[in-house]
Amino acid sequence: MNTIVALGPNPAWQKTLFFKEFHYGKVNRAEEMQAFPAGKGINFCRAAACHGRTKAVLIQFTGGENGDRIRRELEREGMPVRSILTGGPTRSCTTCLDRARQVMTEVIEPSFAATSEEVEEMLAAFQEELNRGAAGAALCGTLPTGTDPNLYPRAAQLVRRAGIPLLLDSFRNTRDVFESGAEVWYKVNREELREMTGEPEVTSGLRQVFRFPAVKYAAITDGPDNAYASDGKTLAIYQLPALPEVVNPIGCGDTANAIWMSEILAGSDLFEAFRHALAAASANCLTAFPGSFSPEEAEKIAAEITVDFAEL
Repeated sequence: MNTIVALGPNPAWQKTLFFKEFHYGKVNRAEEMQAFPAGKGINFCRAAACHGRTKAVLIQFTGGENGDRIRRELEREGMPVRSILTGGPTRSCTTCLDRARQVMTEVIEPSFAATSEEVEEMLAAFQEELNRGAAGAALCGTLPTGTDPNLYPRAAQLVRRAGIPLLLDSFRNTRDVFESGAEVWYKVNREELREMTGEPEVTSGLRQVFRFPAVKYAAITDGPDNAYASDGKTLAIYQLPALPEVVNPIGCGDTANAIWMSEILAGSDLFEAFRHALAAASANCLTAFPGSFSPEEAEKIAAEITVDFAEL
């Protein structure tokens, strides 16, 4: 089984509150609460395990009481993880889900910068895991505020030396990663693509991304609306089926990332792999636990996704 090494430097202790209806400026009493480890790296690895075609190893920063909770719960999950202990505490995030309107409000605490010593420890752990024969690597999400922005470019250089593909899910400070020499598979959502490139349309934004020779594939999601994948020449446009109910949309992008990379590493072509990735992401919406989905449900959804092709 292929192994992906996922760098997820900014995890969170996630609290999800479920409301019959949520009203701004009012006292809102939740009907239900769930709490668990989350963040892009954690969700990525959880989804890969759920998919079952690759093994994902997580490397993360954790500190304080929230960090203790995250490490303890991930151990219970059985997730392969290496945690770099930090002096600053790990953040928590609270999601308020309005069941009546199927909308969410996300409240995110500030994160604390990792020190230069902690960054070096993370990169050393990343190198060690790459040396174990990884088939791919992933950089998941943004860095904790104030952390050395060279962390991702330096990690990308390690991936280049390993000669394996790198999935990048970040829209800040991407140029140095694109110019690292690593083969990049780029995946963000539509709003992040717009912010990174300044282009209002997906096609023009993707053309900007493919100006970097290292980018081999790129894929863009937009919630329940059309999604896109390209190899720089062909553009695939995916139409997703409507879901009967959205329980929790958190982790959908991370789920898509994990299944997209897993499928390509397992031999699927870019466009078929992304169809399965989108189906898994949709199935993730049907559960409260981010990065968790029913493979059987995902297969049903995949059969309903339509794809049109055009030139980029």
